[in-house]
Amino acid sequence: MSPLRSSGTHKVKALRDRLIRINPSVDVKTLQITLGGQESAKSMAGALEQLGNCDLLIDATAEPTAFNMIASVATRKKVPMVWVEVFAGGIGGIVARSRPDIDPVPLAARAQIVTWCQDQNVEWVRPIAGNPYEQQNAEGTPQIASDAEISIMAGHATRFATDLLSRPIGSIFPMSAYVVGFSSEWLFGQPFDTRPIDLQPAGAWGGTAEELEPGAVLRLLNEHLSPSET
Repeated sequence: MSPLRSSGTHKVKALRDRLIRINPSVDVKTLQITLGGQESAKSMAGALEQLGNCDLLIDATAEPTAFNMIASVATRKKVPMVWVEVFAGGIGGIVARSRPDIDPVPLAARAQIVTWCQDQNVEWVRPIAGNPYEQQNAEGTPQIASDAEISIMAGHATRFATDLLSRPIGSIFPMSAYVVGFSSEWLFGQPFDTRPIDLQPAGAWGGTAEELEPGAVLRLLNEHLSPSET
Protein backbone atom coordinates (compact mmCIF):
# COMPACT_ATOMS: atom_id res chain seq x y z
CA MET A 1 0.00 0.00 0.00
CA SER A 2 1.43 3.36 -1.01
CA PRO A 3 2.03 6.09 1.63
CA LEU A 4 -0.57 8.29 -0.10
CA ARG A 5 -3.22 5.58 0.12
CA SER A 6 -2.64 5.19 3.88
CA SER A 7 -2.35 8.92 4.55
CA GLY A 8 -4.63 9.94 7.41
CA THR A 9 -5.25 6.31 8.42
CA HIS A 10 -4.38 5.04 11.88
CA LYS A 11 -1.20 2.95 11.82
CA VAL A 12 -2.85 -0.26 13.00
CA LYS A 13 -5.44 -0.06 10.23
CA ALA A 14 -2.83 0.82 7.61
CA LEU A 15 -0.66 -2.13 8.68
CA ARG A 16 -3.65 -4.47 8.65
CA ASP A 17 -4.53 -3.41 5.10
CA ARG A 18 -0.91 -3.79 4.05
CA LEU A 19 -0.71 -7.34 5.41
CA ILE A 20 -3.98 -8.31 3.72
CA ARG A 21 -2.71 -6.98 0.39
CA ILE A 22 0.40 -9.13 0.76
CA ASN A 23 -1.55 -12.22 1.79
CA PRO A 24 -5.35 -12.01 1.39
CA SER A 25 -5.85 -15.12 3.56
CA VAL A 26 -3.99 -13.73 6.56
CA ASP A 27 -6.02 -13.35 9.77
CA VAL A 28 -5.27 -9.94 11.34
CA LYS A 29 -6.70 -8.70 14.62
CA THR A 30 -6.08 -5.06 15.56
CA LEU A 31 -6.33 -3.32 18.91
CA GLN A 32 -6.40 0.47 18.84
CA ILE A 33 -5.43 1.38 22.39
CA THR A 34 -2.87 3.63 24.05
CA LEU A 35 -0.83 1.62 26.54
CA GLY A 36 -0.61 3.61 29.73
CA GLY A 37 -3.08 6.17 28.38
CA GLN A 38 -6.50 7.23 29.58
CA GLU A 39 -8.08 3.85 28.92
CA SER A 40 -10.34 1.91 31.26
CA ALA A 41 -8.66 -0.71 33.45
CA LYS A 42 -10.87 -3.38 31.87
CA SER A 43 -9.84 -2.41 28.32
CA MET A 44 -6.18 -2.25 29.33
CA ALA A 45 -6.35 -5.64 31.05
CA GLY A 46 -7.90 -7.23 27.96
CA ALA A 47 -5.28 -5.70 25.66
CA LEU A 48 -2.37 -6.81 27.84
CA GLU A 49 -3.80 -10.31 28.17
CA GLN A 50 -4.05 -10.63 24.39
CA LEU A 51 -0.47 -9.40 24.02
CA GLY A 52 0.62 -12.14 26.40
CA ASN A 53 -0.87 -14.77 24.08
CA CYS A 54 1.33 -13.71 21.15
CA ASP A 55 4.41 -15.62 19.98
CA LEU A 56 6.46 -12.43 19.76
CA LEU A 57 6.08 -8.85 21.02
CA ILE A 58 7.55 -5.90 19.10
CA ASP A 59 7.76 -2.37 20.49
CA ALA A 60 8.35 0.34 17.88
CA THR A 61 6.81 3.19 19.86
CA ALA A 62 9.97 4.64 21.47
CA GLU A 63 7.66 5.49 24.38
CA PRO A 64 8.98 4.46 27.83
CA THR A 65 5.48 3.80 29.22
CA ALA A 66 4.51 1.51 26.35
CA PHE A 67 7.89 -0.25 26.53
CA ASN A 68 7.54 -0.90 30.26
CA MET A 69 4.05 -2.34 29.93
CA ILE A 70 4.96 -4.57 26.99
CA ALA A 71 8.14 -5.62 28.78
CA SER A 72 6.18 -6.59 31.88
CA VAL A 73 3.84 -8.78 29.82
CA ALA A 74 6.78 -10.36 27.96
CA THR A 75 8.52 -11.14 31.24
CA ARG A 76 5.40 -12.48 32.99
CA LYS A 77 4.29 -14.67 30.08
CA LYS A 78 7.84 -15.56 28.91
CA VAL A 79 7.29 -14.17 25.41
CA PRO A 80 10.30 -12.99 23.36
CA MET A 81 10.40 -9.26 22.70
CA VAL A 82 12.05 -7.03 20.08
CA TRP A 83 12.24 -3.25 20.28
CA VAL A 84 13.56 -0.62 17.91
CA GLU A 85 14.12 3.11 18.08
CA VAL A 86 15.54 5.86 15.86
CA PHE A 87 17.68 8.45 17.65
CA ALA A 88 16.92 12.16 17.54
CA GLY A 89 17.88 13.72 14.23
CA GLY A 90 18.23 10.34 12.57
CA ILE A 91 21.89 10.07 13.65
CA GLY A 92 21.33 6.38 14.27
CA GLY A 93 19.14 3.87 16.01
CA ILE A 94 19.06 0.81 18.20
CA VAL A 95 17.49 -2.60 17.81
CA ALA A 96 17.42 -5.17 20.61
CA ARG A 97 15.77 -8.41 21.65
CA SER A 98 15.07 -10.38 24.83
CA ARG A 99 14.64 -14.14 24.59
CA PRO A 100 13.15 -15.95 27.61
CA ASP A 101 15.75 -17.72 29.76
CA ILE A 102 18.54 -16.70 27.34
CA ASP A 103 18.73 -12.90 27.45
CA PRO A 104 18.08 -10.52 30.33
CA VAL A 105 14.43 -9.61 30.88
CA PRO A 106 13.56 -6.54 28.76
CA LEU A 107 13.74 -3.99 31.58
CA ALA A 108 17.15 -5.31 32.66
CA ALA A 109 18.30 -5.33 29.02
CA ARG A 110 17.31 -1.70 28.57
CA ALA A 111 19.18 -0.78 31.76
CA GLN A 112 22.31 -2.51 30.45
CA ILE A 113 22.00 -0.62 27.15
CA VAL A 114 21.73 2.71 28.99
CA THR A 115 24.82 1.83 31.05
CA TRP A 116 26.72 0.87 27.89
CA CYS A 117 25.87 4.20 26.26
CA GLN A 118 27.02 6.10 29.34
CA ASP A 119 30.28 4.12 29.45
CA GLN A 120 31.24 5.33 25.96
CA ASN A 121 32.19 8.70 27.49
CA VAL A 122 30.92 10.57 24.45
CA GLU A 123 28.48 13.42 25.04
CA TRP A 124 25.04 12.68 23.67
CA VAL A 125 23.73 15.03 20.97
CA ARG A 126 20.65 16.51 22.62
CA PRO A 127 17.38 16.72 20.69
CA ILE A 128 15.74 20.06 20.01
CA ALA A 129 13.20 20.85 22.70
CA GLY A 130 9.69 19.78 21.75
CA ASN A 131 10.64 17.51 18.85
CA PRO A 132 12.17 14.09 19.61
CA TYR A 133 13.02 13.55 15.93
CA GLU A 134 15.21 16.65 15.60
CA GLN A 135 18.65 17.53 16.91
CA GLN A 136 21.45 19.98 16.14
CA ASN A 137 24.94 19.02 15.02
CA ALA A 138 28.15 20.66 16.19
CA GLU A 139 27.62 23.53 13.73
CA GLY A 140 24.11 24.18 15.03
CA THR A 141 22.43 22.88 11.89
CA PRO A 142 19.12 21.10 12.56
CA GLN A 143 18.93 17.45 11.57
CA ILE A 144 15.65 15.56 11.26
CA ALA A 145 15.03 11.84 11.12
CA SER A 146 13.61 10.83 7.74
CA ASP A 147 11.63 7.88 6.47
CA ALA A 148 14.89 6.38 5.21
CA GLU A 149 16.38 5.99 8.70
CA ILE A 150 13.08 4.70 10.06
CA SER A 151 12.82 2.15 7.22
CA ILE A 152 16.37 0.91 7.83
CA MET A 153 15.76 0.32 11.53
CA ALA A 154 12.39 -1.27 10.78
CA GLY A 155 14.20 -3.66 8.45
CA HIS A 156 16.70 -4.58 11.17
CA ALA A 157 13.84 -5.20 13.61
CA THR A 158 12.14 -7.40 11.03
CA ARG A 159 15.29 -9.50 10.68
CA PHE A 160 15.43 -9.92 14.46
CA ALA A 161 11.74 -10.88 14.51
CA THR A 162 11.92 -13.47 11.70
CA ASP A 163 15.09 -14.90 13.23
CA LEU A 164 13.36 -15.29 16.59
CA LEU A 165 10.32 -16.98 15.11
CA SER A 166 12.31 -19.37 12.91
CA ARG A 167 15.13 -20.03 15.42
CA PRO A 168 13.69 -19.81 18.97
CA ILE A 169 16.97 -20.99 20.55
CA GLY A 170 19.72 -20.57 17.98
CA SER A 171 20.28 -17.32 16.08
CA ILE A 172 22.29 -15.85 13.24
CA PHE A 173 22.88 -12.79 15.43
CA PRO A 174 25.65 -13.29 18.02
CA MET A 175 24.56 -10.25 20.05
CA SER A 176 21.11 -9.23 21.26
CA ALA A 177 21.48 -5.45 20.84
CA TYR A 178 23.01 -3.32 18.10
CA VAL A 179 23.49 0.43 17.85
CA VAL A 180 23.58 1.54 14.20
CA GLY A 181 24.90 4.93 13.05
CA PHE A 182 23.62 6.90 10.07
CA SER A 183 25.91 9.96 10.33
CA SER A 184 29.22 11.00 11.89
CA GLU A 185 27.66 12.09 15.17
CA TRP A 186 27.88 11.00 18.81
CA LEU A 187 30.08 7.85 18.92
CA PHE A 188 29.67 7.03 15.23
CA GLY A 189 32.78 7.53 13.10
CA GLN A 190 30.86 7.24 9.83
CA PRO A 191 27.48 6.25 8.41
CA PHE A 192 26.47 2.63 9.03
CA ASP A 193 28.97 2.37 11.88
CA THR A 194 27.50 -0.49 13.94
CA ARG A 195 28.27 -1.27 17.60
CA PRO A 196 27.10 -4.56 19.16
CA ILE A 197 26.16 -4.65 22.84
CA ASP A 198 26.79 -7.88 24.74
CA LEU A 199 23.78 -8.22 27.05
CA GLN A 200 24.26 -10.39 30.13
CA PRO A 201 21.45 -12.55 31.59
CA ALA A 202 19.64 -10.76 34.41
CA GLY A 203 16.22 -10.86 36.02
CA ALA A 204 13.71 -13.68 36.39
CA TRP A 205 11.51 -14.73 33.50
CA GLY A 206 8.02 -15.99 34.24
CA GLY A 207 5.42 -15.47 36.90
CA THR A 208 1.72 -15.96 37.35
CA ALA A 209 -0.07 -17.08 34.21
CA GLU A 210 -3.57 -16.17 35.35
CA GLU A 211 -5.54 -13.73 33.25
CA LEU A 212 -5.11 -10.10 34.14
CA GLU A 213 -7.97 -8.54 36.02
CA PRO A 214 -8.43 -4.75 35.93
CA GLY A 215 -6.85 -4.46 39.38
CA ALA A 216 -3.79 -6.34 38.16
CA VAL A 217 -3.21 -3.64 35.56
CA LEU A 218 -2.72 -1.10 38.33
CA ARG A 219 -0.26 -3.42 40.05
CA LEU A 220 1.67 -3.80 36.80
CA LEU A 221 1.82 -0.04 36.45
CA ASN A 222 3.06 0.39 40.01
CA GLU A 223 5.64 -2.38 39.67
CA HIS A 224 7.07 -1.56 36.25
CA LEU A 225 6.62 2.17 35.73
CA SER A 226 8.63 4.86 37.44
CA PRO A 227 6.77 7.41 39.62
CA SER A 228 7.20 10.06 36.90
CA GLU A 229 5.49 7.81 34.34
CA THR A 230 2.53 6.84 36.53
